[in-house]
Amino acid sequence: MASTLRRGGATVLGLDLGGDPQGDVAACDLRDARQLAAVTHSHELAAIVHCGAVSGPALHRDDPGHVARTNIESTVNLLELAVARGVPRFVFASSAAVYGRTPEEVAVDEERPLHPTSVYAATKVAGEALVEAFSRQYGLSGVSLRIAAVYGPGRRTPCVIRDMILAGKAERPVTLPHGRDQRYHYIHVEDVAEAVVAAVRVGSIRKPAYTIAADRGVTMGELAELVRTIIPGPSVVVGAADDPLSDPQGAYDLDAAAADLGWRARIALPEGIRSYAAALLQET
Repeated sequence: MASTLRRGGATVLGLDLGGDPQGDVAACDLRDARQLAAVTHSHELAAIVHCGAVSGPALHRDDPGHVARTNIESTVNLLELAVARGVPRFVFASSAAVYGRTPEEVAVDEERPLHPTSVYAATKVAGEALVEAFSRQYGLSGVSLRIAAVYGPGRRTPCVIRDMILAGKAERPVTLPHGRDQRYHYIHVEDVAEAVVAAVRVGSIRKPAYTIAADRGVTMGELAELVRTIIPGPSVVVGAADDPLSDPQGAYDLDAAAADLGWRARIALPEGIRSYAAALLQET
């Protein structure tokens, strides 16, 4: 994301718990408002992109308080910083998990009521509400992006696409216990970065939130067959049980992001898997 912004001429200051001086990433705990102010005080801020969070329902499931405190406190601190510094645009990385379970036969658009089924998803609903409230109360130009499951180079958290690619390379069979007929929504990391850039640069925000995904979705059974056509290897066996970490959902209606942000995903799933496989195989 930072590299995409830089290619467009922006100067980017990254913040992360660990920091990385070579990558222009400063060490900062977003839950610490004083540290956040100190790290950013000498920088002119044209926009804030908030991606810092416990990033998925699989992480810290045994510690919901940590998930809630981390995700909500960081959002409040960054919103307060944006208001105090008069930042023109605030982009919040939300999640399509905010929709919860939806009927398979009904397209999901941004007007659908939100019914989170995990603490992680609930923190994203709270974050969206905070962004909208700060925007209305303080005149902040804020927007939330409801991002589907991200895959591609640089992902650190668990990724079933990565697991299947590496298993194919190692000639290992794969057994997945659930999701054979359940729809999943994926998006390549480069498309996410371009969606964020679009949200940063668009002149005005018409909706408080937009769904960011690649297409109408794919079942895990279909995904397994697709990966094996690209990375041949032993079969991937997918069970029919419901996935406890992913809500069954209908296809996403992606027209709002196209109309208002001028963004649509450009990397189809087969192309994205091929490029991801090439990057992973080069690393190993």
